[in-house]
Amino acid sequence: MTTRSDRIAARRAYGGVLVVNAVLNGIFRVELLVDTAAAITSITPRTAERLGIEVRHPLRHDRVATAHSRRLVIVPVVKLDSIAVGPFQVEGLEVQIIEFPSQLRIHGSLGINFLARFRPTFEFDTATLILRPLPG
Repeated sequence: MTTRSDRIAARRAYGGVLVVNAVLNGIFRVELLVDTAAAITSITPRTAERLGIEVRHPLRHDRVATAHSRRLVIVPVVKLDSIAVGPFQVEGLEVQIIEFPSQLRIHGSLGINFLARFRPTFEFDTATLILRPLPG
């Protein structure tokens, strides 16, 4: 059974995917595409810059094949202080810095490394993401 606090209002865009509001590092409101095909959450270089994240010295670099470019790219990986979606906050989450096409008008994507901390359910008819914390 879900409660109202589990239900995160989203909007449907780009062929029906969900886009949710999030708060990065407790200060910056963004829109993230919910992406169950992405292993790691991502933010755009502009978003990283606005957060004051130093990308010249990342934790590491990952190789990723982006759906929009269809090529393999190497991207920096950094750690956010926090990311909050609805009432849920995750601290110390690694994110990749990836450029998205500007016409998408998103700040990044919410990947499995965030979603796997919950039992996510998608209600596409009501544009709702339901996050239930895992037991224990």
